[in-house]
Amino acid sequence: MEAVSDLSSEKNSLVSVTGQPPVSNEQPGTQDLNRLLQLQRDLLSRIALLEPLETILHSLCSEVEKLIPESHVFVMKSHADQSMTLLCAPTIKPQYHIHLRNQRVDPNAPPWGRAVFVKAPEFESHTSSNRPKKAGYSLFERLKAQSCWSYPLYESADQVSGSFTILRTPLGFPSPLEARIHESAAHIASIALSKHQHTQFLQASERRFSNIVSSIPGVVMQTEFDEERRPYFSYVSDGIKPLFGISAQDAMNQFDLVWDHLHHDAQSTLRAYRRATHAKNKLWTAECRLTDVQGNQKWIYIASTPEWGENRSLIKINSILLDVTQEKETQAQLELAGIAFASTSEGIMVTDNKNRIVNINRAYCEMTGFKAHELLGRSPSVFSTGACDRRKFNTIFETLLSDGYWQGEVWGRRRTGEHYPQWLNITVVYNEHGIITHFVSVAADLSNVKESEARLRYMSQHDTLTDLPNRDLFKKLLDHAISEAGNSQRIAVLMIDLDRFKYINDTFGHQEGDQLLIQVSRRVRKALGDKGLLARVGGDEFTIMISPCSHQGEAERIASTVISTLEQPFRLKDHQIYANASIGMALYPDHGFDSTTLIKNADTAVHKAKESGRNKYACYRKEHSQFFEQWMRLEPDLRQALSQDQFRVFYQPQIDAMTGQLSGVEALLRWEHPTQGLMSPGEFLPIIEELGLMVKVGSWVIEQACAQAAKWRKAGFPYFKVAVNIAGQQILTKGLVDWVSQMLTKYDISPAQLELEIVENIVVKHADEVTPVLNALKDMGISLALDDFGTGYSSLSYLKMLPIQKVKIDQSLVRDIPTDSNDEAIARAVIALGHSLNLCVCAEGVESKEHQIFLRREGCDQLQGYLISRPVPAEALNSWMLQQAHLLNNNVGSLP
Repeated sequence: MEAVSDLSSEKNSLVSVTGQPPVSNEQPGTQDLNRLLQLQRDLLSRIALLEPLETILHSLCSEVEKLIPESHVFVMKSHADQSMTLLCAPTIKPQYHIHLRNQRVDPNAPPWGRAVFVKAPEFESHTSSNRPKKAGYSLFERLKAQSCWSYPLYESADQVSGSFTILRTPLGFPSPLEARIHESAAHIASIALSKHQHTQFLQASERRFSNIVSSIPGVVMQTEFDEERRPYFSYVSDGIKPLFGISAQDAMNQFDLVWDHLHHDAQSTLRAYRRATHAKNKLWTAECRLTDVQGNQKWIYIASTPEWGENRSLIKINSILLDVTQEKETQAQLELAGIAFASTSEGIMVTDNKNRIVNINRAYCEMTGFKAHELLGRSPSVFSTGACDRRKFNTIFETLLSDGYWQGEVWGRRRTGEHYPQWLNITVVYNEHGIITHFVSVAADLSNVKESEARLRYMSQHDTLTDLPNRDLFKKLLDHAISEAGNSQRIAVLMIDLDRFKYINDTFGHQEGDQLLIQVSRRVRKALGDKGLLARVGGDEFTIMISPCSHQGEAERIASTVISTLEQPFRLKDHQIYANASIGMALYPDHGFDSTTLIKNADTAVHKAKESGRNKYACYRKEHSQFFEQWMRLEPDLRQALSQDQFRVFYQPQIDAMTGQLSGVEALLRWEHPTQGLMSPGEFLPIIEELGLMVKVGSWVIEQACAQAAKWRKAGFPYFKVAVNIAGQQILTKGLVDWVSQMLTKYDISPAQLELEIVENIVVKHADEVTPVLNALKDMGISLALDDFGTGYSSLSYLKMLPIQKVKIDQSLVRDIPTDSNDEAIARAVIALGHSLNLCVCAEGVESKEHQIFLRREGCDQLQGYLISRPVPAEALNSWMLQQAHLLNNNVGSLP
């Protein structure tokens, strides 16, 4: 009925180049309409059945020619470049097709091109005498046609894709029935052409998708849920076969066939993920175990993205599964081997088949007194104690060749010439062809406990990777050199920072990064010779001490030599790597009178070298023009900031490391500068201290924190502490205890709700004045925390003396976890030390999942950092606390 209705609503006007065609009142007969309707139904059904476009168009044109006698029907396709090509012309002889080539969409073209151009039907009825002599019109003469009717084909409401044209021998315009037939046929041709193009696009997309999926080294799958919320696979790639031993079709037919092969821990994890109310389309990853159909245990890495419905219901999960079994096994083996080689108290030495030392661990070096670089490439005979010992080693070698293994007690020789007993195990290493490639010797020192203590002392003062002095040892040696130096003697400190180390570490991995550090240390030591002491003081930071240093020029010459040395490429496996360095210099006594100041100023100079373009050196300068310019610019505004209410207090949450519950917040000062916007404390606090405004500003911060704590209590938020930093000037100023007491009373908050954070250096410098104040605050019931622990003196005596309840691990010791083993060791020691003193331990600067995992594993009590939340205004923190409470109530947890 719809088709009949469409036919009855056809337009009555037809466009003509010679004028409006006459309108006939003649109505089509029922038989013609039924025939047209049947044609429309038949062709639409064939289109729906995806018959070829050529077949559809051929049938359509042929049927139209039957309905409109003495006609030739053809279909033209238009293109983006305005050209047209012939798609179908059943009754036009192939030799006449040449007249339809090179047709264009143009206002002056024949009707089939003009109809596309004007996006409307075009009709021409004219005699042979007045027909224009243009391209395409020659077809009229060949077919003896005198009239031409053309309808545009529509790809969409505004997009024309071609034309449907009827050439007729008789002269005249179409009758209403012919017009309806023409328009209906054009409509059907439009549908067929659009369907064909859409089908081609889908097929191309499917091919691309199939190619992409087949190239992924894993399984791609999509999980959906039926009306009863039961999962099923709507798509599974063929990669499931080698992973599970199950075909993709079987997996889609039976969900449990895959599910039952997952370990129960993995099933619990996936169920929890499904129940969790994550943010929309948030990527979720996990490593899970499975057992394939052959019973093999495997590890898979799953990365999934959910799709949510309008009612927050989970409707789809798109996943990629990768087999990481080999990687897990390799990683575990490498970790065990690396830990065993680097950490064992027994000496391990590897020699090649020519009995040359190719690797030796730290324990062996400590046991013998030799440095690793002194032993590499040499024969183990360097440890021989004499001719008798050499004869015994010849016997050992014969046993190794026959049995492949030997163990027993021998005498070794230290570098000093001292002989010592050791238990030695030697194993022969063969390649796949049974040829000896290496000998691995494991030696245990059988000397007294004093030797063990000396070895431990050496380990604590040297970098385990490069065997260089570490920061503590370097600082002690520098302090000693300063104490021995005369007034006229100079000492130079050169801080070396690798410019591209992070990029190299991220690109090639930490193991290759470690190899680069080893090569750098060897190269710099070789360049220095006996002219300086080299130490590794950080991840990619090295320090050189030159004592004595005759003048600054000597330090600059050494810095230039080091830079030139490091400019040469390094070799990491099959890659040639360039790792330039920036060097900062500071000289005693010109730039400092103690090791801390000299190292700090040399580090400052490093940043200047980097700012000037990297791969350069810079000497520390006393004049800080930029700092003083900023001082002069900010000082007038700072003096008015408090009175003009420009300071803001932001809050950063501290959470329980195990439960994720909020345990406290730290109040942090910000300055809303009228022109420069929000400024961090590092930009203005030093100026406030120098201007003597710290007491006023600090008191304001305490009052703001107390007022906000009262608001939180009245709003019904759970109990938590509000921590405020207090500066040395505040503690040394009389009246701090009374002021804090007034604030607690004014805002009606419990002393237990307030926590004051102090830094260690103020206690070290003013212990007698500070201690009574802190005791008074503690007696009031206020908690005290030691901030930035691990960066100052970190004296155990002060920890014992101070009335504190908490220590905060400085973020500088957290930042390089887990890449820096020294930072890990220090953080671990601080946590253990704090707990042994019954102190709460809070870690600052927690910015990554790796930080969280390490600190939780080591028993750290509280976490604070960007992983949890950045410092935010109180209003934003309210929203954060409500969100965290919701997550905890739903057993989701508060950490990412």
